[in-house]
Amino acid sequence: MFGMPRWTSFDDVFNLHREVDRLFNQAWNEIPLRPTVNASPSFPFTVRSSEEGWQIAVPMAGIDPKDVRLEAAGNHLTIRVESHSGDKSAPVARFEQTLTVPQFADLDKMSATHRHGMLTLSLPIKDSVKPRRIEIQAFDEQKQLTGSAS
Repeated sequence: MFGMPRWTSFDDVFNLHREVDRLFNQAWNEIPLRPTVNASPSFPFTVRSSEEGWQIAVPMAGIDPKDVRLEAAGNHLTIRVESHSGDKSAPVARFEQTLTVPQFADLDKMSATHRHGMLTLSLPIKDSVKPRRIEIQAFDEQKQLTGSAS
C-alpha cells in the first residue's frame, strides 16, 4: 500500500482544465488575423538618444525620397509615403505612421536625410531644456577684510 500513488479526482480536474486551456490557446494562436480596413503597415524604426537629442532611423529600401512627406504638428511627427509606379495598372502603395515626440523636442530644428534606403531624422532637444553649467562665484572674505582696512 505504501508504494501506490494516491488517486484524487482533483488532479484529474486540474489536468483537464490545463489541457482545455492549452487547446484554446493553440486554436486562438493559429487563427489568421484579419487586417483592419484602411490600416497601413508601420515602419520599423530605431531610436538612439544623446545629450543633443535623438536620431531616428527608418529603413525605407526601394522608396524614392520624393515620395516621402514629413509633417510636424504640436508634438506629433507624421511620416507619409505614397509610392507611384510608372505603370498605371499597378497599385499605389501608401504608408503612414505618426510618432508622438516629447514636448521638449525641438521640431522646428529637426532635419532629415535619406541615404542608401535609410531615412534618418535628427530631432534636437530645445535649448531651454538642455542642462547648462552654472559657474559658482567664490567670495573671498580675507581679501574683503584686508581691502577695506586700508
